[in-house]
Amino acid sequence: MKVSYNLLKSFVSFDLEPMEFAWALTSIGIETSVISNTCNWPNVVTAKILDINKHPQADKLSLCKVSDGTKEYTIVCGAKNISVGQVVPLAKVGAVLPNNFQIKKSKIRGIESEGMLCSKKKLGISKESEGIYILDDKTKIGSTLESVLGDSDSIFDIEITPNRGDVLSHLGVAREIGAKLKKIVTIPKIKTFNVSGLNCVQVKSNLCLRYIGGVISDIKVGESPKWIKDILEKSGIRSINNIVDITNYVMLELGQPLHAFDLEKLSSKNIVVRAANESEKITALDGKEYSLSSDMLVIADDKQPVAIAGVMGGQYSGIDVSTQTVFLESAIFDSVSIRKTSRKLNLSSDSSYRFERGLSWDIAETAFWRAVNLISDIAGGKIEAREDLQNVKREKTSIALRINRVFKVLGYKINEDEIIEILRYLGIDLESKGEIIFCTVPSWRNDIKEEVDLVEEIVRIKGYDTIPLQRKQATYSSTLNESFIGKTVENFRVKLNGLGFNEALNCSFCEIKELEKFGLQYSYKIMNPVSKENEVLRPSLLPGLYKNLMLNISQCAESVTLFEFGKVFNELGEKKNFSLIAYGRVWQEWWKWEEQKISPKYDFYFGGGVIKNILSEDFVIVQNLTPAKYYHIGKTASIIYRGQVIGQFGILSPSINEDLKDEIFYCQMDIDTIEKDKNSKVIRYKSFSKLPLVRRDISVIADKRLPFNEIESIIKGVMKSNGILRNYSLFSVYTDETKIGKGKISYSLRLLYRDDNKTLTDAEVNKDMIHLLEKLDKNLQVKLRD
Repeated sequence: MKVSYNLLKSFVSFDLEPMEFAWALTSIGIETSVISNTCNWPNVVTAKILDINKHPQADKLSLCKVSDGTKEYTIVCGAKNISVGQVVPLAKVGAVLPNNFQIKKSKIRGIESEGMLCSKKKLGISKESEGIYILDDKTKIGSTLESVLGDSDSIFDIEITPNRGDVLSHLGVAREIGAKLKKIVTIPKIKTFNVSGLNCVQVKSNLCLRYIGGVISDIKVGESPKWIKDILEKSGIRSINNIVDITNYVMLELGQPLHAFDLEKLSSKNIVVRAANESEKITALDGKEYSLSSDMLVIADDKQPVAIAGVMGGQYSGIDVSTQTVFLESAIFDSVSIRKTSRKLNLSSDSSYRFERGLSWDIAETAFWRAVNLISDIAGGKIEAREDLQNVKREKTSIALRINRVFKVLGYKINEDEIIEILRYLGIDLESKGEIIFCTVPSWRNDIKEEVDLVEEIVRIKGYDTIPLQRKQATYSSTLNESFIGKTVENFRVKLNGLGFNEALNCSFCEIKELEKFGLQYSYKIMNPVSKENEVLRPSLLPGLYKNLMLNISQCAESVTLFEFGKVFNELGEKKNFSLIAYGRVWQEWWKWEEQKISPKYDFYFGGGVIKNILSEDFVIVQNLTPAKYYHIGKTASIIYRGQVIGQFGILSPSINEDLKDEIFYCQMDIDTIEKDKNSKVIRYKSFSKLPLVRRDISVIADKRLPFNEIESIIKGVMKSNGILRNYSLFSVYTDETKIGKGKISYSLRLLYRDDNKTLTDAEVNKDMIHLLEKLDKNLQVKLRD
């Protein structure tokens, strides 16, 4: 639903800017975005089109000569809705439109354009527009656009949940922001009239809960005032005539759908609310004929239906310029019935959208009188008679709210006075008796039915961000215990899941032939195996994971990433191992990616990065001098845990995967070896700093022969010496010797600074950065690039 910033402020006074307003509503559960903002348009003026000619080099372009009263301009334009004599917005050279769109003098198909004629979309007034914004032909040319559109507005797009039909109006949104900001909401002054009863309305169905109807005579149908048409246009509703527009305007304003019938077109003065006859037909206002069924509700005269109740009026009784007397309807229909009718007919409207979500019993009458007032003021109408038929007696919802229940549900205390204040701003009548607050829910909040709903309203308006963070003090053992292995494996699982790996679970048996492929020896053979595939206990997790890999590849998987935790069996007995296998591209290629040709694969280096990511600082990765037979020589590494080799990783031998075009990365770790180390140091944790990082990007020039690790050594030395340089990264290498000098190379580095005790100033960061550059220059002759 689209709502107007200006119209909202007529219901509740607030000082929030549009973006602040959108955030405030979103914070209380009503998703809001700004789709059009109040703008200023520097160097945009009103101009008159003097002449239009075809562009000599383009069939779809025109050459327009326009004047702002002091100068004539030649403008190249592609819009089709322009004609000579129109007054339009002209963005002159130097103008800056929304989204920083700058107007420059440019040649279009060989002809110079001295500006641009603007649409509403380019001006930021609306999200879509069909052509150039045509202003009133009486608009003075040469005026700034701000002075002409002094009533410019911001428009919000609001998404609501199905249970919050009360927010489908400007009044409803105003109530919400009023509750958040603790502001009083007011509605326009409405005058009621004492008139005679109609005695011509019959309600013959329980699906109509309340029906208010009135006859208004002596109306003059015509064009609506600009302020009504503006609101309708901003809300995406087309202006028809003043009577129809008023019913739509009141719906947007108060949330109650209304409908006006031309009373003279009805076959009689009787209005009947009844169930439709089976296969009864009606031509609706959209010009289409619909076949009705007996479970649908209609408004009818003595002969035929004149409206599909709650969904759409009939063409037969529509308002036109000849209408002099109207029958105005404000009703409450069963929401489920309207929803079923709308779905069955595949016919949705602004009215049905609101009826489906439930309406306020009280607002039905308020909206009726508001429309009567507007019809009287704008169309000169006079109300003659009125009827209010109620099929049910509305019972107010009363809920006893226990203060201690609020505390128990939320888990923290809110001051009782604050609870009362929040509920009152939500329009709830209260009576406090000791530890219980008796609440009477207003008719528009049909979603509040139980005590817990009130608790939700309290915390919603107070702010979910105000809920205190509950921290539990964690305790850690100074030595490894029996559960440490579980913690270690779970840590591996979490990190690998985050990197896109999936866990495999394979049987502990395997086939001897599978082991021979990898040069593995078995230690335990099954005496009576169920099948040949289960003849020995596995000495490694590799055969099972490799089998999983090949199965996935056979199913057209371009990349496979798996890990497994399980038992293996060798000459030393039963062991717990953790293994992972990876093949293919690291991520899926997309046609738009510039780096498509160099997207990484799971090679030795990328796989090593994965291993380094999941291991803690207690693990060390070193060169592997004695790799297992199934590894590629020269592409392996060992994993050391406190002096002991507990695993290795690398690329599988090409002889194993000769049918595959890419390398296979594999890692295996002996978890039992980790568990047996009983002399672990105390695990200490440090909270993450809440102070901001300061980033500096520098480019330095060095000799090509200088190893980069020497530059890193200087940077790490500075990091250890002062403490505010926390991290660094290399993000670009430049080698064009014609620009930086023969035998030179340029490195672009990102430096990150932070102080745990205070926010750093630019002077402090610059001083440290200069110190680093001086050390690089003095020790390595590495200089800052100009």
